[in-house]
Formats: sequence, C-alpha cells, structure tokens
Amino acid sequence: MDKGEGVDLICLIDPDSSVRVRILGRNSHGDTPYNDYLDAELVITSTFVSGRLGLCLSPEVMDDWATALNKLSDRQGIRWTAMGDTEIRIEIDRQFSAPRPIVTVDDGGESGVTVRVVLDPGDGWVDDLREQLRRVRQTWPNEVVTAPRSRDHWQ
Repeated sequence: MDKGEGVDLICLIDPDSSVRVRILGRNSHGDTPYNDYLDAELVITSTFVSGRLGLCLSPEVMDDWATALNKLSDRQGIRWTAMGDTEIRIEIDRQFSAPRPIVTVDDGGESGVTVRVVLDPGDGWVDDLREQLRRVRQTWPNEVVTAPRSRDHWQ
C-alpha cells in the first residue's frame, strides 16, 4: 500500500456504522524523537452522526494500543487515550452469539463531544485490528532509536 493513501489502525465497519482511525503519515521527518509521531484522523459514521477528528499519535500511544488489543483478545473492555483528552473505549457486548464491540469516543476535554456506536463487524474483528496494527508498524516503523546514556555521560 502506498504511504500516501494512509493505512487503517482501527477499522470497525458494519452496514450502518463505522469507526476508523486512519494513519496519514509521519508528523515530521528527521532525527528527533518527534519524527516517530504519526498524523491520523478518527472518522465516525452512523445513521445518526458523522464526525472527523485529527490526531497525532506518539510511539508510546501505539504501544498502548498493542496492549489494549491483548485485553480485547481476552474479551475485556479497554480505554485507550489516543491523544490529549481524546479517549477511545471499547466494551464487549455479549448479548449475541458473537461478541460485538461498543465503541465510545470521548473528546469531552477538547470539543465537549462524546459519541457511542454499537457495531456488528462479524467474527474475527480483534484479529483484524491486530493485522491493521501490524500493517501500520510495517509501513511506518520507528526511525529514532534512543539508547540510554552511558554512566560517565555527565562526568
């Protein structure tokens, strides 16, 4: 996939609604730790509401997303702070034969908006999210490797 097209980090879709976090590219290039930040956009659509929010994701936030996916695999709900006060929560709805995600995007601190979407993406949606994370990391691997300073750095 061409880096210019973007790559989905989160893509949960059913016939009526979708929640997507699409990585657009690096925030900046160079040899500072900030070139590993990724520009992204969060897009929510449903029969009732549609919205778009720009994000800038740090390497630590991406690692937090990987940890969150482990919890989702264990059928636990998660809270993932994507940026600043913007939080994505995924609860597991077990009322049906296949567990379904209930996604809440809370941007209350910045825009004052919270949106909750119940999705039916079918079986294997957590595995799909893992594959999406793998594709993002393959497309934009961390470029800056920070090594710890030696003991005598300050001497």
